[in-house]
Amino acid sequence: MNRGRAVRVLVTEWARDDLRAIQLRHPDVVVKVLSLLQQLESGRLQVRRLRSFGKTGDLSDCGKIPVLVDGAPEHRIVVRELGDGDFEIVEVVAVEERADDLVYLLTALRLSRLVEPVHRSDVERRVARVLAVRRAKQGD
Repeated sequence: MNRGRAVRVLVTEWARDDLRAIQLRHPDVVVKVLSLLQQLESGRLQVRRLRSFGKTGDLSDCGKIPVLVDGAPEHRIVVRELGDGDFEIVEVVAVEERADDLVYLLTALRLSRLVEPVHRSDVERRVARVLAVRRAKQGD
């Protein structure tokens, strides 16, 4: 999609908050995320486009970057294109674990892609449950 072309990367406050939280659990993941964003900026990394799904709404203007670090859960960076449709300017919307589709659900909520109120409420509750379970595990 953008391989070989430099990309301007903007990091949202949401993503900064995500990275601060991940730093407490998996500092190596944050290092990897920053490295991947540098690769994206220099045109050495390709974003894989997302699609529209019932549980997340239309995320087809977004893409994902897998984050794989030994000893840590699999994470994803989700970016939204702001340029001409080929990811030349991207905004980092979420950085989170892939499990339970958390990163995609957060993206849908943050970008207001869940327009049906009951569906949005269900997703908000699901995200809250996943995060509560995580906090409980960290407290052990």
